[in-house]
Amino acid sequence: MSDENNLVIRVEGGLGIISLDRTSHLNALTLPMIQGIQAQLEQWLNDSNVQAILVNSNSPKAFCAGGDIRYLYDSYKAGNTGHRDYFAAEYVMLNTLRKFVKPVIVFLDGYVLGGGFGLAQACHIKVSSEKSCFAMPETAIGFFPDVGATHFLSRLDEIGVYLALTGEQISSSDALYLDLIDYHIPSDKFSELQAALIAESSLNNPKIRKIISDFITDPAESELQKRADHINQHFAYEKLEDIEHSLAHETNSTDQAWADKTLTILQQRPLMAKQTSLKLQQVGQNLSLEKCMQLERDLQDIWFEQGDFIEGVRALIIDKDKNPQWQTDNSKFEQVLEKLWPVWSQQSIEYIYNTGV
Repeated sequence: MSDENNLVIRVEGGLGIISLDRTSHLNALTLPMIQGIQAQLEQWLNDSNVQAILVNSNSPKAFCAGGDIRYLYDSYKAGNTGHRDYFAAEYVMLNTLRKFVKPVIVFLDGYVLGGGFGLAQACHIKVSSEKSCFAMPETAIGFFPDVGATHFLSRLDEIGVYLALTGEQISSSDALYLDLIDYHIPSDKFSELQAALIAESSLNNPKIRKIISDFITDPAESELQKRADHINQHFAYEKLEDIEHSLAHETNSTDQAWADKTLTILQQRPLMAKQTSLKLQQVGQNLSLEKCMQLERDLQDIWFEQGDFIEGVRALIIDKDKNPQWQTDNSKFEQVLEKLWPVWSQQSIEYIYNTGV
């Protein structure tokens, strides 16, 4: 069935299927979509006819291109709580997915960006095609990688820092190399794979993985893997200025063009978004997923006042002048830290949250 929340819901065999169906907006997640996924999971939790869940997309171009940033902007400008309600509902839904007792499979075929990336990571079995590209592009609009990226990107060490700060897109081959997906399946085999899952009478985790394994093909070589040592070299520094200095002083002629391009991208990103994203990646390495998610939620609730998100959306989405006036005063970043971590320099974040990792 299809309804006003841009989801198509159906049960076929033992498979409950949630299809994102906001194709005109590349399935950017609205609040009703988030609430609809949550409600459907709750409904299927104790339904013995539903043995596993499949989350996929009806768009030929995207799994999900992120969150509904226009809604967040409009809510803040209107002075209501919609933007806070959105994040609260989104994080409840992501936690429900992660902890769901039945297997949750996701098919990724096209853009997997921002909130879509977080949604995919919350699913248990991640299947991607050669058409997929992945990114956490939040710094481009004055925000920071959220929806769990403080955890799942920080596990990638310097490459995670690179992805968080630049927002650069990576391929399905890259995602497989980084263990951000589990399986690579040709796009034209997704329908056949779905039919095989529907036909299976016992959709437990081992059986699902066995079925998927019959469709696996070798992806193209990962370009990111070829560049990994170079990324590690430049993005290992603790301070943003040292990362940018390293890129600016690349001496290897083979890597000069990449370093120049990466530095240009970083210099276009707002200072506070970069500083905060870097700090989150560093902190996230030592925190559990739950603590990372709570840290992101705390930061979201003050970011609309303190950060550059509203200006970024105005310049790139609303007025489209592509001339954002980013904040350049580094003390603003320190103010954000003070709000979140008042004893940052003296104590660990575990102390602040009064619990261990």
